[in-house]
Amino acid sequence: MPGSSSLGEALLSMTGDPGSCIPFLVRLLENPSSRFALPGNINLYRHDCLHLLLRRHFSLDDEAFVVGFTMGNDLRTNGFHLALFKFCSLLFYPKPYRFSWKHLFAFDSGLALGKKAKVRNISQVDFCSYEQQSLQSLRDWIGIS
Repeated sequence: MPGSSSLGEALLSMTGDPGSCIPFLVRLLENPSSRFALPGNINLYRHDCLHLLLRRHFSLDDEAFVVGFTMGNDLRTNGFHLALFKFCSLLFYPKPYRFSWKHLFAFDSGLALGKKAKVRNISQVDFCSYEQQSLQSLRDWIGIS
């Protein structure tokens, strides 16, 4: 995922799970179309953009980091939201999506970076408008270089 690639070019080379493969409970808490979605909820397109911008692949540690980033970056996130997400991801998410205590360290690292980013509520950013920009210029803009 070199920084000189444009966001659009990098997206074309990605291979992730289609939305139809995402388990119900994950969609319930993380998908913006869910009435029960937690702060930081994000659609798959934007989620994939963040994987690229955060230089993350698709391991469970990487997923935990990206979700932590989006929750930490959302101004609505509070302690209850974090506790609920951690509880559900540790105990109720189906395998292979279920977190262990180890994954919560990655989640907390992402959470901390999300809180520090210059651009807040990034889950609402329309990345389609930025597909021609380089990954590095977008990282600089967001404040995650």
